[in-house]
Amino acid sequence: MTPDKTPETIHTMFNMIASKYDFINRVMSLGTQDYVKKSAVKLLDIKPHANVIDLCCGTGDLSAVVKKSEPYACVTGIDFSEKMLSIAKSKHPNIRFMQGDVTNLPYEENSFDFALMGFGLRNIQNAEKAVEEIYRILKPNGEFLHLDFGRKNFASKIYDTLTPVLTKLLTENAEAYSYLIKSKHAFPPPEDLIKDFENKGFKLKTRKDFLCGVISAQVMLKWIR
Repeated sequence: MTPDKTPETIHTMFNMIASKYDFINRVMSLGTQDYVKKSAVKLLDIKPHANVIDLCCGTGDLSAVVKKSEPYACVTGIDFSEKMLSIAKSKHPNIRFMQGDVTNLPYEENSFDFALMGFGLRNIQNAEKAVEEIYRILKPNGEFLHLDFGRKNFASKIYDTLTPVLTKLLTENAEAYSYLIKSKHAFPPPEDLIKDFENKGFKLKTRKDFLCGVISAQVMLKWIR
């Protein structure tokens, strides 16, 4: 079944789960989410005063990893869920967060050195437009870190089995997390994603898989011929 990714549905869903989002994700990832995010950010060589944008930033943890790795980087987090952003602002007051639409970003071309998106692209109805926007706002040779679910293998099947059970025990809104499984199944594998990114002008710089391939990170370069 194709998940409902209309902006209204996604906005409502993430506002509803915002208060328990961090806790549920920590349990669902078996405590590995911090390790994965830190390892993914290490794939980037972020310099002092670099302009970094975290798209679909949620409660801001990936933004915080960037800021901790390079305190002098200028980090901006964008999300369209005001309740997620409220939590992000309270957790990370040293980072700028703002509400926005990833398919229509309020920035000029060539504005950022790095763009990051963790577990967000599969929730966007017009993902193609979002990738075009990311390419547009990156500077020449800027880097796009994409982090999300990876291969559909045995480890992934175990994750799919455990997730509904855990969410029913830990939250009253298990339906929102059943969406997670549906969106995961509908999402292209990393190899296809890389081709999609390359079709929009990016070039693969590096890739790394985590947790037996359940999660995959790709670093794409804004390639200027």
